[in-house]
Amino acid sequence: MRDDAVRMLSGPNQREWLARNTRYEPKTDRLLVWNIITWRWCLATTENILELCPLSVRGFGDPGEIWKDVRSKASRQPYDLQQRGDSPVHNEEKRREWLRESRRRKCLPERIEIFNVIQGRWMAVTHENLAEHYARGYWEPIGLGKAWEEIETGAIANPEAELTLREHAEFLAEHLFGTLRKTPETPDERISIIAEEFYSSREEQERAPPLPAPPQQLPTFEERLDARMPEVLEVWATSQKGHITSRLVVEGLLQYQWPLSTIHQRALAQAMRQAGWTSRRNATTRFWVKNA
Repeated sequence: MRDDAVRMLSGPNQREWLARNTRYEPKTDRLLVWNIITWRWCLATTENILELCPLSVRGFGDPGEIWKDVRSKASRQPYDLQQRGDSPVHNEEKRREWLRESRRRKCLPERIEIFNVIQGRWMAVTHENLAEHYARGYWEPIGLGKAWEEIETGAIANPEAELTLREHAEFLAEHLFGTLRKTPETPDERISIIAEEFYSSREEQERAPPLPAPPQQLPTFEERLDARMPEVLEVWATSQKGHITSRLVVEGLLQYQWPLSTIHQRALAQAMRQAGWTSRRNATTRFWVKNA
């Protein structure tokens, strides 16, 4: 298991990371930082810069000074609307190594913690908040459900590959009658008998027409947030009249049912704040206002 120390990047490596994972627009003074966990561009402010820029890149210090330093370095690169930050996809061996090094189980109270690479510290995780702390490159190939099973058990399942029909028959023949090397070189009738007796129904199933594909599963709330925040939100908001309420965002932009669960309400509020919006309210309505 890893220790709690965070290895700081050298100056050249820090500048290279910022060149790949930041965008600065001089006309609007907007600094965007690529969230290397969720794979999403987020508007960086002095309030959230510590949650977006990894500790190994920014170091310790005042959030305001860190924001200015990151903005200064990002401004040296041309603004590219099509730019995409670091998005490595890790294989099974990398996930197994990560589970050994960056996952632990604690007690009193009992909880599972993983190491958040941005904030440089251990964070308690559940199935609901796993995507906020577990890098997308690890869980995307297998899905969040399977990823949570691995986090819970601390190990990667290794299901045996399914045997072919003949491999099944040869396996039974060897265990019932002995190895094939002890039999004559002529065609082995035992395999045919076993296949005929035990696998006729399976062959019929394999010849049967395939079942219709299950209906395509609709995207989850988290997937809708990832796909539409913040760029699509910006375009959609300009066409709206009146207050931009949470319900309007959920039903109009995300095409999701209202009301939301508490977990989804928190995820929406965090996504709106990261996109540069602030919650306001008048005598009757709570709504969102774009930061100046």
